[in-house]
Amino acid sequence: MNKLRISGIYYQQLKNHLFPGDGKEAVAVALCGRSLYDGEQVLLVKELLLIPYDVCHVRREEFISWPTDVINPLLEKAAKDGSALLKIHCHPTGYERFSDLDNQSDFNLFTSIHAYLNNYQPHASCIMLPDGRMFGRVFYGDIKPQPIRQISVAGDNILNWYYSEETELNEDIQIRNIQTFGKQTIQMLSKMRIGVIGCSGTGSPTIEQLKRLGVGELVLCDPDFIDMLNLNRIVGSTLEDAKNKALKVDVMKREVEKTGFGTIVTTFASTTSHYDIIKKLASCDVLFSCVDRAGVEARHQLSLISSYYIVPLLDMGVKLVADGKGGINGIFGSVHYIQPGGSSLLSRGQYDLENLRSAGVKRLNKEEFERNQYLVEVEESSPAVITINMQVAATAANEFLARIHPYRNIENSQIDFVSILFGDCVMYGESFNEPCSYFSKLVGKGDIEPLLNNPELSNVEKAV
Repeated sequence: MNKLRISGIYYQQLKNHLFPGDGKEAVAVALCGRSLYDGEQVLLVKELLLIPYDVCHVRREEFISWPTDVINPLLEKAAKDGSALLKIHCHPTGYERFSDLDNQSDFNLFTSIHAYLNNYQPHASCIMLPDGRMFGRVFYGDIKPQPIRQISVAGDNILNWYYSEETELNEDIQIRNIQTFGKQTIQMLSKMRIGVIGCSGTGSPTIEQLKRLGVGELVLCDPDFIDMLNLNRIVGSTLEDAKNKALKVDVMKREVEKTGFGTIVTTFASTTSHYDIIKKLASCDVLFSCVDRAGVEARHQLSLISSYYIVPLLDMGVKLVADGKGGINGIFGSVHYIQPGGSSLLSRGQYDLENLRSAGVKRLNKEEFERNQYLVEVEESSPAVITINMQVAATAANEFLARIHPYRNIENSQIDFVSILFGDCVMYGESFNEPCSYFSKLVGKGDIEPLLNNPELSNVEKAV
């Protein structure tokens, strides 16, 4: 299956360039990273070249001609690193298919591209319509077009356009969801693959909500088992699970499948630091980070996946500060929405590189960590109860729904972070306008060696 992913920042630049208001066609070319996993070929926009209007030979409402030698710098980059080329032009008239002129133009362009690069890997052509919707096709070495089945935009709003047969909804169990969000949104949810990392305090109520919304596939990742301390907050867990040390992911899968919505569940009883797990998470449409406050490495790795593979990320945090005398000094919750190319958990101060280094040393060499006085102490988990965790998880689920089905009275661009101060019964949102200097350079890189540019993932076994 062929797919295309674009960050919200590049998508908005494209939309502004392709529709300048003169009613004429315009064109842009993108350099794309690649991701290949389990039969899915995904192109990931990582660099954008907006073809100036004044260099075009002809611009009319139904035709554009432009000098293709302007893409030579992108071709040279593609020849070095195996990137893909993507041509995007507009149809100001709203014509919803490739025209005969488009067919001839694409045949000539992609024949030349394949001859120059001399490989069989796919390149793509897309059309944007006045309402912002996109559709497209890929060309392998035989220059026979194949449809792009899904085009995704990870921005303030999460956009997905599917070009395959509609899945059949069971309206008997989905009727209330359809009444609330409409059939189109529920249909989208039924096609989405969502990763949930951490299946405990905030993870289990997140899974509970996603499964009852009818999400098509859940990818669950957690290395731990149920114990007595978990029974106060893990949805569906039982005393027998704790006695048998049942894996959290297995309990979650059991509870999802019992519900009967038809959600596919893939589980990994491991941390995320494995090739196959990273690639599966990278294939998801959205990621939910439900790790505890000590999970600095997991948060960083999920941020890398979000950037390299253009996947929106929602991160949750809960903190109960105990006074040591059976009371509580403070209760806090937070939900961060991260879009690739924008601000990050790192630039928002949710962790820093010194915390990350300390966590890595503690994991790899505990003795070194204990004797190194210069390392930052890695925070341990704090007390947790189901009422607090459920509210934070519900806030995250509603934040996700607002991105795919905007229902708030304010624009999604005005809220990147929701903070909950339980003691004061206050909830407020903030926005972050500055892109992260660290992660913004990684957007759309896709499959590189080593994976995520992490030496620990170089030449490792590709199975857990």
